[in-house]
Amino acid sequence: MKKFILLLICGSFCLFTAQAQLVVTSPTSLNQMVNNFILTGVTASNVAFTGDSNAVGTFTGGNSTTLGINDGIILTTGVINGVPAIGDPAAQFANFNNSQPGDVLLNSITTYPTYDAAVLEFDLVPVGNVLEFQYVFASEEYPEFVNSSFNDIFGFFINGMFPSGGNYVNSNIAIIPSTILPVCINNVNAGANSSYFVDNLGLNGTSIVYDGYTTVLIAQAFVVPASTYHLKMAIADVGDGVFDSGIFLKAQSMKSYMLTGVNENATSQFSIAPNPVNGDSKLNINLTHEGNVKITITDISGKVVYATQKSFTAAGPQQVTLGEFTQNNNAGIYMIRIETDDVCQIQKLIKY
Repeated sequence: MKKFILLLICGSFCLFTAQAQLVVTSPTSLNQMVNNFILTGVTASNVAFTGDSNAVGTFTGGNSTTLGINDGIILTTGVINGVPAIGDPAAQFANFNNSQPGDVLLNSITTYPTYDAAVLEFDLVPVGNVLEFQYVFASEEYPEFVNSSFNDIFGFFINGMFPSGGNYVNSNIAIIPSTILPVCINNVNAGANSSYFVDNLGLNGTSIVYDGYTTVLIAQAFVVPASTYHLKMAIADVGDGVFDSGIFLKAQSMKSYMLTGVNENATSQFSIAPNPVNGDSKLNINLTHEGNVKITITDISGKVVYATQKSFTAAGPQQVTLGEFTQNNNAGIYMIRIETDDVCQIQKLIKY
């Protein structure tokens, strides 16, 4: 069993020590920790943490590692000040069973029960129509337990007004780019969405104990300026309470800004006809140069219901059919985001 394997491996490695390059400390103030997470355009309040008191902290020294983030907040299913340290080599094991419960929302996006949840949440008010921040997910479950029940997971759940009407209701914005998949062990690894995965154990990593982690990812939501939202950041073990996982939140990365072109009208570069959409509707694109076009459609709760990327080898007029979206989704109001190398626009879609 998994725990028996752990005892055998720990017997080999727990005597070794290493100079930690990533330094993790307990926060003196949750409010100060969250305020340092914010760059601009966001006001936070009502900060709360649920979980083991040693499962949340701040980190520095990331530039001396391959993490891609220098400093910020860490949430873990283990502890931040254990032996081995989070900044120790990947050959060692971060494994602490905190005997904490899981999380109801995380249970809703994974198949197996969760354990040792660490949850940071707060209210926020954005000044712009976009809210975003950067993060990295890391875990000891890599690579042995990929495609197993030990599918450690996390989510960033948002509640509040949706720009086109309706509300976000516990909508998870921690998803793999251009998909609707949550970021977890089974969805990001050496075999699945591998462009977003770093095999730290395979690289003989010396400065981060977790065997694998994602590249720096961006969580993003479209919001109504000056409205109040609630953000819940939660991570948990899945299937059992051992083999730790962690979320690194980049300091000074949460921001809100106004994105131009967020409207319901066609522009000279993008148009959708007919709209309200049906099986014959097409997205018309006038490209200024060859390249990729990323298309993401969300419902009024903020859930991504369709995502694709198209590559074009020439500039000029191009078309993308929306038949797959119309066939697989019910009547309602949606938002479509069209993004090229130099332009990003959001428009409203209606399906009767």
